[in-house]
Amino acid sequence: MFFEAGPARYCVEATSVLEIGSAPREADTLNGVHALRDLSQLFGGDPEQRPGFALVFDVSPTLAVRIKRVIDVADAARAPFFLLPPGLGDSLALMIRGAVLRADQLYLELAAEMLSPRHLDPPALPQRRLCFSKASAEKVLVFETEGRLYGMPLGFVSQIVPQGEGFCRLPFRKAPVVGLLPHAQSLWPVYSIAGMAGERASPEKFIILAEIAGRSLGICAARAVGVRANFEATSTPGEFVSRDVEVPVCLLDLEGMFA
Repeated sequence: MFFEAGPARYCVEATSVLEIGSAPREADTLNGVHALRDLSQLFGGDPEQRPGFALVFDVSPTLAVRIKRVIDVADAARAPFFLLPPGLGDSLALMIRGAVLRADQLYLELAAEMLSPRHLDPPALPQRRLCFSKASAEKVLVFETEGRLYGMPLGFVSQIVPQGEGFCRLPFRKAPVVGLLPHAQSLWPVYSIAGMAGERASPEKFIILAEIAGRSLGICAARAVGVRANFEATSTPGEFVSRDVEVPVCLLDLEGMFA
């Protein structure tokens, strides 16, 4: 069964589902029996849009969750399956087996047996911190995200791609990783600079794909300004200026952030 909850897409084996139907708009119980919890909130996200749908899992004790909508029930035996990339933490991997690519859209596959109310705590993602360079590279890709300009050494950049339909959001309010992108037969975690700074993060129009310390990952960008050079440090650590860019740019130390 393929469905949406919060900003994310999920799938689960149909044999793990006891019941699916309309959810009550106001009540937080289903049929006056089962407590009805928002699946998006169980993963550390925002409350679900109401009324939504109620999904009852065949786990012990029984778990009823509110989801946004059901997309389809279909055979996914031949759909490409991806393991989660490293760096997302053990707690998320307990509840998500991996991801399924169906009709060019990515779905997180729930491990129904781990969805017992006894086990459900919002998964903790490993935190990342922003690190800024002390010196500039010869060539720098300058990009905009959340209204600010950042730069990364061009040697780390693989390519820039639009977000696309395959991108799947993760449900968290504040986290360094905002989603997963299927690319080149693997899943790429997509990071947000705002999320890494501890702020609320959202995906943006473009994803910069990079290879850093043997890891493949993406970074959100509203736009790519272009490749620039001739940067000089200002009195603010990590901030550089160039005659090729109108405003100061914060140059990222990618190896420090992802090594």
